[in-house]
Amino acid sequence: MIRSNFQPLFKLTVSHSYFEQGICRCVWFKEGKATAELSKRFGLKRRDTINGFELYADTSGTIPAFLNYISNTTRATYFDFDMETTDDAFRTFTESPLGWLGQFVYDSQSESNTNNEGVTQLNADISPDFNAKCIGSLKINFGDLIKQPYAQFVISYTARATQWQYFIINRSAVKLDNPAISGKNEIRFDGPEAVTMDNGQKAILFTSGSNLLPLSKVSGLRFDLVNNSVQADSQKSSSKIIFKGLPNPDPTRIGTVNGQASQLASPMYVYI
Repeated sequence: MIRSNFQPLFKLTVSHSYFEQGICRCVWFKEGKATAELSKRFGLKRRDTINGFELYADTSGTIPAFLNYISNTTRATYFDFDMETTDDAFRTFTESPLGWLGQFVYDSQSESNTNNEGVTQLNADISPDFNAKCIGSLKINFGDLIKQPYAQFVISYTARATQWQYFIINRSAVKLDNPAISGKNEIRFDGPEAVTMDNGQKAILFTSGSNLLPLSKVSGLRFDLVNNSVQADSQKSSSKIIFKGLPNPDPTRIGTVNGQASQLASPMYVYI
């Protein structure tokens, strides 16, 4: 029987509230040059998961002994990785400083990290360095793996929240004497406001105002454009759905609120 000597060094999981069930599949970790050389020389094996990866050591001894041997032989003290993304809009739909195009820097020894029941939440330091291919870097120190064999690390991202803006362009002369945005929730939209768009078209605008709503790949928020009218003879009110299932924001289409860069908006254009 062939026996495997592979033992897990650590596991890393990435979550993001933008995605359904928080499963983030669009972040990829590439070994840094030094770690790639260590992997080849000492037989490290990596197993990728749908939202992260695990690293294994080929040793019949203990993990502390294995890591101490690597350190004594090479003077290496950590594993390093470059973080890449397969989604060009990652920086847009991820909460981060406005206008920032730098990198998320994670270090297993950062004082900003937190630990809950043996799982370490890695919290990012913000770097101004820009690299079009990398969204960040990750450093896992040997000392943390010696203290906690098969360490568990988590990186969590939060979806950016924006002001949602619905521009309603009435091309068919649909009766809109009392339009409103309706949804099965407590979110209320300001408007309607008559506006002229940059292309000269007339529209009516509804916005979520100061209520900033999170961007989402599959949003649970559903809204309809309705027209609320009152019959003059009976004073009875009625509501008619004009557009069922208004669109959710496109993360690649971002604007600002009243031209102010301090707050982002998600404009959506609805033709009826």
